Amino acid sequence: MNTCARTVRIGLSCLLVSAFLTSSTGAVEVKSPRKAAFLSILLPGTGELYAGGPRSGRFFLFTEGLFWTGLFAFKKLNTTRERTFKSFAAAHARAPVEGKPASYFDELVNFRSIYDRNHRARYLEGERATLRPETPDNIWEWDSENSRNKFRELRSKATWTRTRSLVFTGALIFNRFASAINAAYIASKTIPVEIGVIPQPSGGMQALLYTHF
Repeated sequence: MNTCARTVRIGLSCLLVSAFLTSSTGAVEVKSPRKAAFLSILLPGTGELYAGGPRSGRFFLFTEGLFWTGLFAFKKLNTTRERTFKSFAAAHARAPVEGKPASYFDELVNFRSIYDRNHRARYLEGERATLRPETPDNIWEWDSENSRNKFRELRSKATWTRTRSLVFTGALIFNRFASAINAAYIASKTIPVEIGVIPQPSGGMQALLYTHF
């Protein structure tokens, strides 16, 4: 008798839990966490909008737009500043600047002329020194030390803007992963939880809660 009563109580409890879960989730359209995450990888915020999280969706769309704006602004500023320090070197050191690698401009910062650069290399490395050919497409010589210091300052400003553009690139990548995780979480809350009852050999009942992903 006690076993029968216990079974009835368990059954009623399961029915109540099932009714509660059905009433709380039945009106919500089920969304796919995978699809939500994929949409947010493509464009942060769209996964949240699909999953039913408009507030966080608008937030991630806003941050995405903000980061892209910052990236384009700093890239444009970097282009302008690079053009400025190259023009300055051409005017005050008669340096050929087109197509030159970063190492060439490092030497313009560190040495007054190509002759000083090669003399320093010979002094430090002797016969093994790697010399820059003293040809018209390499020769430079600053008209004053103040000009060289000004060039150093202009190039540092360009380097600073390039570094900031890399920061915005990293922020765009992070924004996608954060939005994907958040969108998948929101979508997972729309998946209904189901209940199952398993008879036990001892005469009792075991209730199980499970869901689908």
